[in-house]
Amino acid sequence: MRLGLAAAAILLAASGTAVADETFEEGQAAYEAARFEEAARIWKPLAEAGDADAAFNLGTLYLEGKGVPADPETALKYWREAADAGDVSAQHNLALTLIAGDAGKQDFVEALHWLVRASENGSVPSQYTLGKMYLDGLGTPKDFEAAYQWMGMAAEAGMPEALYNIAKMTRDGLGVESDPEIAVELFRRAAEAGYGKAMAALAVRYQLGEGVERDPKQALFWAYRAKFDGVGRAEATIKPMVAELGDEEADKIRSEAERAAAGDG
Repeated sequence: MRLGLAAAAILLAASGTAVADETFEEGQAAYEAARFEEAARIWKPLAEAGDADAAFNLGTLYLEGKGVPADPETALKYWREAADAGDVSAQHNLALTLIAGDAGKQDFVEALHWLVRASENGSVPSQYTLGKMYLDGLGTPKDFEAAYQWMGMAAEAGMPEALYNIAKMTRDGLGVESDPEIAVELFRRAAEAGYGKAMAALAVRYQLGEGVERDPKQALFWAYRAKFDGVGRAEATIKPMVAELGDEEADKIRSEAERAAAGDG
């Protein structure tokens, strides 16, 4: 198990022996029992022998100061070793740490390097983040075509945030020819996947009749869904649609939206 991740395969030492596996497991057991010094002692030789999972976990201990003195630079050192070994999760997490500056150093250029490697190795979250880097010009000049390419890969994998951003780019003609109808379908896919911002955007499309036939009922339905998901700007669609449809019809739609939201939960 990799620290900070929901699940990760346990890597064996180069020999592939059962002893190496047990040793890693012993470090994991020590960590879970809050015996952090013991976990660090077990993982250090494994990390130095090239075990990427041990290197990543040891780096996490140094970042958090558990069982070892807090040392962000040493944490980055071990994370880079794991990333250099080709560990995709390490590449992605190292990039995010460098973007946020959580280890005391913000470096968009190096983050871009690791995101490219992780993206090329099939990491969907990395593909999305790499697209955002190109879109916003972080660590690289803005490149809308590259942004669309990478986020498009994440969108094809079904990532709601990527679908939403690709929809906006398609709507606005960034990196791709503007197509309001395709944008609506992308917003719909993201909305049906439960992404609140996409619900709000879809509501506006129905409210204005952009890329889809105008439909006040659908506009109000998706605006309520967005509001229930915590998207405050949905209120700007709700008020005029309630006024247009009337309180009785609006109450019916609100109830329908509440049932749909409950079903998602």
